[in-house]
Amino acid sequence: MIEIVNADDSRISYYRSLKFTPVLHTENNLFIAEGRRVVEKLLKSNLEIVSFFATDEFYDIYSSLIKEHNIPEDQQFITSKSLMKEIVGFKIHTGIMAMAKKPAFVPLTDLSDTIAAVDNVVDAENIGSIIRNTAAFNYDSFLFSNSSASPYLRRSVRVSMGTIFNIKVSYTTDFIQTLKELQSSGYTIISAEINNNSINVYDYKFPKKKVIIFGNEANGINQEVLNISDAVLHIPINENVPSINVAATSAVFLNLLQHNI
Repeated sequence: MIEIVNADDSRISYYRSLKFTPVLHTENNLFIAEGRRVVEKLLKSNLEIVSFFATDEFYDIYSSLIKEHNIPEDQQFITSKSLMKEIVGFKIHTGIMAMAKKPAFVPLTDLSDTIAAVDNVVDAENIGSIIRNTAAFNYDSFLFSNSSASPYLRRSVRVSMGTIFNIKVSYTTDFIQTLKELQSSGYTIISAEINNNSINVYDYKFPKKKVIIFGNEANGINQEVLNISDAVLHIPINENVPSINVAATSAVFLNLLQHNI
């Protein structure tokens, strides 16, 4: 373990100023896990962990798991909680972080019969919540495109509570074309959206193979996506409330699936 006593120490450059994703992370295909529960799940996963940064107490707790991952000794750092806060650039609740390689995205053909997908969902915490809801209701497949926030952003990973480590994540640069490919392979495309033609979700019988799409926080799902959807479903809510949060919507839909099939 290398003790860090100076915030300018070059050995912890990858942990500096993490409020926004550093270019170093993007260029090297890395992501940050923070907080005890999230890092513990990372340590129990099969992902490649490249470094560990924590206070003394957490090394004592997780030393055996750290050894199992063969993290290089020169990438195991300890420091005080106050100095860690200064280094990372935001308030931390627990003094533990780890850095890992992003896993390869899963091909469409390896996704399960139920896929949670996002269309232009740009808030990292909403992405993390949708992934957490996906895992909570026993689904394991997630699809996103370059128009949405990455599930491997620090805040996405944190809010997912580490469930992202057990989710099959697929990525596309052409969301419409990918949806058409899924349709061709037998998936029903379902958009969670309120409009004049949408159907009450409680009146709909979900098919075995389906993609449930959740849309942008302000504008909902793009019209082009709605045009190719096989069904557009809404959650009945008070007429004085125009919509509910996209993450809350995902929880309602994914929970309902368990009782609808």
